[in-house]
Amino acid sequence: MDIVAASLILSRLQFDERRIMYTSPSGVQVTATQTGKFSPHDFAVGLVIPGRPEFYPTHVRLLFDYYLKSLSEPRQVQKLFQSVERVYEGNDPEELAQDVGALAFPMQLDEAIVNLVYTQLLMIEQDFNFGPEGSRKSKYAPPRGFLMSFIR
Repeated sequence: MDIVAASLILSRLQFDERRIMYTSPSGVQVTATQTGKFSPHDFAVGLVIPGRPEFYPTHVRLLFDYYLKSLSEPRQVQKLFQSVERVYEGNDPEELAQDVGALAFPMQLDEAIVNLVYTQLLMIEQDFNFGPEGSRKSKYAPPRGFLMSFIR
C-alpha cells in the first residue's frame, strides 16, 4: 500500500496491537506493533523470518543491509535504490516488487522487497515521531527525509 494508506492504518492501531503489514514470497513477515513510546502513533517494526522468533530490527540493520548489497552487486543495488526513492515519494513497495524481485545479492540480510516494506514503515515511524504530533520536531520536511539522507 502507498505511504498515505499505510500511515492511516498504522495511526489507527491501538496500544500493543500488532499487525502483519507484508509477507514476502519466502514467508518473511514485516509487522508493526503500536507502542505509543515516542508519539501517540509510535510503533515498532518487526520481522518474522520463518523458523525464528519475531525480532525488532533497528535502522542500522537496514542501512547495513543496503551497504552489504552495494558491496556485493553495485549495479543491481542502483535499481533497488531507485525503488527506495519511489517509496520515499509515497509509492507502494508491493507495486515495486517486480522491479526488485529479480535482483540477486550474494550478501544480504533480507530480500529486496522486505527492505522496501521495512523502509516504508521506518519512514512512516519518522513522520509520526518527528512530525506535528511527535515528541520532537524534525529539520527535515517530511521527517522521513532524515532516514532517506542516510540511505542516499
